[in-house]
Amino acid sequence: MFNYLIRVQLPDRPGALGAVASRIGSVGGDVVSIEILQRDHGIVVDELGVGLAGDNLIGLLRDEILEVDGVMVESVRPVEGALPDRHTELLHVATELFNQDSATGLLEHLVGRVCRSLAAEYVAVLDTDAVQVTASQGQLPDPEELRALALQAISPPPDSHEVDGEVATAFLVSADLILVVGRSHPVLRDRERQWLSIMAGLADHGLQELS
Repeated sequence: MFNYLIRVQLPDRPGALGAVASRIGSVGGDVVSIEILQRDHGIVVDELGVGLAGDNLIGLLRDEILEVDGVMVESVRPVEGALPDRHTELLHVATELFNQDSATGLLEHLVGRVCRSLAAEYVAVLDTDAVQVTASQGQLPDPEELRALALQAISPPPDSHEVDGEVATAFLVSADLILVVGRSHPVLRDRERQWLSIMAGLADHGLQELS
């Protein structure tokens, strides 16, 4: 069995998700998990955990999903091993973070876990002056760009959002740190940003315990 995370945009109307699931079933796919990542302006973004008998079926599966009126496939990502369960993962993360015996180890574990879980291109922890990178993973933007992204999160311009959905930030309030995550495709969605804030909160509490 081959596991995939398939992210779809679909109209927020009764029956739309059922129609997508039916199309997946028509090629022998098994929908084993559904996560609602965002819902606004009449559009829902769902991430479906799907098991397929063979990776040769993925093109046919995509074509079948696109037959559903108003549906767009945002991304298809193969998953090694079991499909992720966000709720269980948070419990594991909390345990792992609180088992760290140093602030450095905790922050390094945090950026590694976030990078893997969100398939991010980079993750960095900076002080809230956005001067010093405390921990990082992946290919970071150049220092000035990274600093600008962090400062925008601290003092965003009026009516601004994250940069085209490509950057998400979360604060470790007590530690006076900011977590910056970048991923160009697919864009970071509301549910992922919420999950990131929870991760940052757990890490912040862990740092307090170590101080």
